[in-house]
Amino acid sequence: MSSNPVVLTLQEPVSFLLNEVETHCHLVALFFSSSSITLLPSLRGRRGYVQALREKADVEVARLLAQRKKNSRYHAQVTGMHALAMALEMLTKHCFDCVREGTLSASYPHPAGDEAKKLVKRIRRALRLVKVGLADNRRRTGIKLGRRTHKLLASYNDLQSKTLQAKATLSDEQLQASILSNLGIKRLIEQLGVVGDALIKADLGQVATLDNYPHLLDSATNLNYHLRDLKVRRLALTRSGSAIAAITHKDQSGNNVLAVYKEGDRAKIEEEVAGVNHWRSIDPKLAPSVLSQQGNSDEQVSLLIEHIPGQTLEALLLNGDQDGTQAALKALFKTLNQTWKASLTPETCNANFMAQLQKRISDSRKVHPEFFKEEERICGYVSRGFDELVQDVAKQETLWRAPFSVLTHGDFNVDNLIYDDAEKRVYFIDLHRAAYFDYVQDLSVLMVSIYRLQVLSGDTRTQMMDSAKAVYRFGQRFAKRQQDETFELRLAAGLARSFATSTRFIFDKKLASRMHLRARYLLHTLANITPEQAQTFTLPLKELYVE
Repeated sequence: MSSNPVVLTLQEPVSFLLNEVETHCHLVALFFSSSSITLLPSLRGRRGYVQALREKADVEVARLLAQRKKNSRYHAQVTGMHALAMALEMLTKHCFDCVREGTLSASYPHPAGDEAKKLVKRIRRALRLVKVGLADNRRRTGIKLGRRTHKLLASYNDLQSKTLQAKATLSDEQLQASILSNLGIKRLIEQLGVVGDALIKADLGQVATLDNYPHLLDSATNLNYHLRDLKVRRLALTRSGSAIAAITHKDQSGNNVLAVYKEGDRAKIEEEVAGVNHWRSIDPKLAPSVLSQQGNSDEQVSLLIEHIPGQTLEALLLNGDQDGTQAALKALFKTLNQTWKASLTPETCNANFMAQLQKRISDSRKVHPEFFKEEERICGYVSRGFDELVQDVAKQETLWRAPFSVLTHGDFNVDNLIYDDAEKRVYFIDLHRAAYFDYVQDLSVLMVSIYRLQVLSGDTRTQMMDSAKAVYRFGQRFAKRQQDETFELRLAAGLARSFATSTRFIFDKKLASRMHLRARYLLHTLANITPEQAQTFTLPLKELYVE
C-alpha cells in the first residue's frame, strides 16, 4: 500500500481503528479479571469515535473510487481497505457485547475469567499482525491471521468447556451471562477471519478469501505462474451464488485473461463439469475446457476454466451493436441446428412449463405482490386468477409432448452465450443445467432474456425485439423440418413461464408489468384454446414483441 500515495489516505482511519480495537480488547480483558460493570459505560462512550473513524473511511473511499474503473487493481485495493475498516468496527461491537452480556446479571467473577482474559489478550496480539502487515504484506498477514483464528477457536472451545464444568456453582442467570459473554469472544475470533479476508481481497481482488486462497494458489500453479504475479478480478456473481473471476498477469493488459476461476456449491460445479463434457462430446469447440478442479470442503469446489475471447450476446445487444448481434445470431442458429440434429433422440418429453412456473413463482409474488390478484375485473368482465389460469393450462399441456429430445443448455440466457468475432462462432458457458430435453425450453428462455434487458425504448430496444423474433423464426424453421406439430403451443407455454417467473429479477415496475401482462395474455389464450384451435395455433408474436 505504501507504493500508492493516494490510497495511503485510507490508512489513517484504518490505523486509528486498529488502535481503538486494541483499546477495546484491553478493556474486555480487564473486565474478565475485575468483573467491574463500570467498564461497560467506558466502552459505550467510545462508540461515537469508532463511528466517526468508519465514516471518515467511507467518505475517503467514495472520493478515491469516483470515476474509477471497477475491475482495476486500484479499485480492489481501495474496496479491500474499506472492508477492513468495516470489519474492525464490527470487532469493537463484539467487544462491547462481551462485557454487556457478562453484566446482564449483577457483577460476579466469571468461572473461567483467567482463561477468558488470556484468550482476549491473544486476540489483541493477533491484531498487532495487521498493524505490521498493513502497508506491504497484506496477503501474507491475512493468511497468518486465518491460521491464528483456527487456533483461537480451539481455545474458545476449551474456555466454554471449563465454564460449563462450573455450572453447579452458578445461578441460572450467572451461567447464562458467562456463556453469552464467551459467545462474544467467539464472535471476536470469527471476526478476525473477516479481517484476514479483507487483507487478502485488498491484495488479490474481491473474489479472494481465506477459504479459497489454496484454490487460487493451485490455479496459479496450473497456469505455471506464482500467485504473486497474478491478479484476480471479479467477472460476475451468478444468481446461484457462484463467484466468477478473471485471472490475469499483473504486468499485462487487464484484457489478456489467462483463465477463468469459478467457485461455488459442489453439486452445481459438478453438474457444470458434466454439462461441459456433454456439449464437448457433440463438438469440442462448443464449450470452454475445464483446466482443473479443486475442493477443500464437502460444500465448496472451484474450477479453472479456459478463457473464451469475445462478447456475450447480452453485451452486443446492450451496446446496440447491430452488425455484431446479427453475426452472433447467425453463428448461434448454425450451431444449434448442427448440435440439435447431432444429439436428437426419438424419446418424447414434456417440459411441464406450468409445473416449472408454479415452482418458481413464489419469488415473483414477493417482489411484485400486486400482480397476483385472485381475479381481474375489466369493464364488468371477470378474468380468472393467475393460479387458476396456470392450472387450466397445465391440463392442456399434457397433450403437447415434444416428439423428440435434444441436448439443451438449460439456462439459455443472453449472458451465457459468447460470440467470438474472430472465429465467427459461439460458445456456451454456465452449463450446470445441461440435459436432454425439449429444445423449446432453451428458445423460450432466450427470447425472454432478450426482452427483459432493461433498455425500454429507442433503436436499441427495437433491435432487441427484432433479435427475439429472429430466434422464434429459427425455431419455427427447425420445428417444420422435424415435423414438430406442437412447437407453437409449447413455445407459448414456455414464454408464459419465463415472462412470469423472470419478473423476480426485475425491480422496474414498468418492465415487470409488461412481462407479467404478456404471461397472463399467453396463459389466458392457452387456457381457452379448443382442440380445433390448437391444430392451427400460431404464436401471437406481434402482440408479444411490439412495444
